[in-house]
Amino acid sequence: MTHDDAAVLRDRVMQGLARNRRPGLHFPGHFMALDRRQFDRDAVVLALPTGPHIADAQGRIGLPAVSLLVDVTLATSMRPFLAPGVRTATVSMQIVFTGREPVGELVCEAQCLGFSTEAALPQAVCRGVLKSSQGVVCHCSGTFVQLATPPGVTLAPTAWEVDTSGEAPPIEGTPLSEAERQVLRHTDRVLRSLGPGERFVDRFWGGEVRPGEGKVRSRMAIGPHANNRVGNSQGGLMMAYAASTAAAVVPRHSVLESISAWFISPGVGTQLRAVGEPLQQGRSLAVVRTQVFAPGRKRVLEVITNHGSPKARAGA
Repeated sequence: MTHDDAAVLRDRVMQGLARNRRPGLHFPGHFMALDRRQFDRDAVVLALPTGPHIADAQGRIGLPAVSLLVDVTLATSMRPFLAPGVRTATVSMQIVFTGREPVGELVCEAQCLGFSTEAALPQAVCRGVLKSSQGVVCHCSGTFVQLATPPGVTLAPTAWEVDTSGEAPPIEGTPLSEAERQVLRHTDRVLRSLGPGERFVDRFWGGEVRPGEGKVRSRMAIGPHANNRVGNSQGGLMMAYAASTAAAVVPRHSVLESISAWFISPGVGTQLRAVGEPLQQGRSLAVVRTQVFAPGRKRVLEVITNHGSPKARAGA
């Protein structure tokens, strides 16, 4: 990576930090510059512009960015039915991929189909579709709930519920908060270690994988660079982390077909750990179970992924 390339990526992080000084979203969403296209009870539509901070040299956007966009859009589709600024949480989520590449601008559209009626804590059922210039990239669905805001945390209306257009607050030449300094330290570590051809976003929001006998173990640094509005690790990013761990379990089945995740407890602390193990490996299909833990072996996430063997290419 050249000095100029690193400077461009670091500047994107600084832009995200500047936008994050406005309340209503979180740094990951501001870093990706998510754009509201529609917000009403009929549908929510969010767009993700591409760039070198999330795409590789061929323009393919990394799974962490795709998963975050899906999670945010699905969760936001319930908000037109709620009071502004309330806290929501992901209960479960599924993404089914079509095989089309996530290239160029990505647009995710989601609808809230309604709320469960018999449970003490009603769950919103949401579904959506994510498209690129090549067509439908994936279909998605999820269930979400409204939770009480943690003590000491004040949540403003989200960026989708109010007008947040205009220039971001200045950041150059202003004092940085400790959280902002943590994000920049993480950025600099990633930039120093980024290898040729590696996608920045995969390392920025990714984990270190350590293969084992029949299992794969990994760890992922979390903190302000990967947190949601209440300070827990963002759900879509944890889901992508689990899927990347699962992919290392079955390297011959390199086509990620689907991800199903159940969110059990918040991702807190400075590091998550994951363990992936195969449930089935055939000639064409494989199924992997990945568990994600916070410090103290507290279970955060249960994920089942389905993987396929790549089809033979002509002349191969």
